[in-house]
Amino acid sequence: MAIPTLACSCSPPPPLLRSIKTLAESVVRSPPPPTPAPSALHRPVESLRRGDWVKLICGAGFEDAADVRNLSLVYTLAGVDCIDCAAEASVVSAVNEGIDAALSIASVGRPWVMISVNDDREDVHFRKAEFNPEDCPVDCSRPCERVCPANAISLQRVSGEDEYTRNTTIKVQGGVITERCYGCGRCFPVCPYDKIRSVTYVRDPTSTCELLKRDDVDAIEIHTSGRYWICFSFRGHVQMDQIISVLSFAIIWTVCR
Repeated sequence: MAIPTLACSCSPPPPLLRSIKTLAESVVRSPPPPTPAPSALHRPVESLRRGDWVKLICGAGFEDAADVRNLSLVYTLAGVDCIDCAAEASVVSAVNEGIDAALSIASVGRPWVMISVNDDREDVHFRKAEFNPEDCPVDCSRPCERVCPANAISLQRVSGEDEYTRNTTIKVQGGVITERCYGCGRCFPVCPYDKIRSVTYVRDPTSTCELLKRDDVDAIEIHTSGRYWICFSFRGHVQMDQIISVLSFAIIWTVCR
């Protein structure tokens, strides 16, 4: 028995059809061109030009990385143009983690990351509250703990035993949670025993210069009284082109009384 076969005779496609086929095959074979990434400068710069630029201020002294990350996530989704944070490596990383998390959730613009530094000890943005909890009377009502907006003061009464008399003793433990304190000063006047003092500090120039070399820091805010110039402190630590490579500068003049 003869095996049946199927024969097919195809005539050449007309010229127009051949052109369409060639175009279709070239599109299929070629990978799609990459979508150009939007400029990181575009949205913040345009906001500055319009006069509606918005900055989230985490605080020059606020160093609670978990809270900074969460704030950065929420406010990036809200559309801020800049996030200002402490010039501390773990804090900068937390800001960028929050931003990256926001970008994975929604198609929003990436805000600038700004670090705040100072050049003397007279700026109130660079101070912390400090006290020795063992100096606190056990019957104190602890108003400092209640007025702190950052929950940076935590005190507990603990029982113990006197090593000499074996009598039960009660003392206060805890104190200021340094990374959460941003130096607002609300606790200073409410302490009934005047035990809380202000400790000021200057950001370490070497650490700041290392932050300026990172590719996830876009701007620097310099707090100065005008009597010193912070770039003098940078000398020997960072090259001028590394400073110029930072996208934006802000100068905050401290009024000294």
